[in-house]
Amino acid sequence: MGLQQVFMANMKKRRKLLGYTQEKLADMCNTDPCYIRQIEIGRRFPSLEYIERIANALNIAPYLLFYDETHIENNVQLSLYTEQKQKIKSMLIDNVNQICSIIDDQY
Repeated sequence: MGLQQVFMANMKKRRKLLGYTQEKLADMCNTDPCYIRQIEIGRRFPSLEYIERIANALNIAPYLLFYDETHIENNVQLSLYTEQKQKIKSMLIDNVNQICSIIDDQY
């Protein structure tokens, strides 16, 4: 996903999370609701000044509007997979050790 698409998705997601309409966000940024709509559909891209206004209105650091959360989700999933794999490996080793102990006791 390109930076503009990431920005658009994060801006819209954050706006909705806060329960803001496009009109409310536009009012908070001292701009026209049409401009916010155009940003969210990718027809326009805000200047740095407006990015800062939008971020302030959304109560978020400007750089976070450019952060692709899919990387976080993929890293979390990989981390969970690795953790689960370690638990399973540990359980298997414990089971093998128990089996070996039973066999040793019987012979």
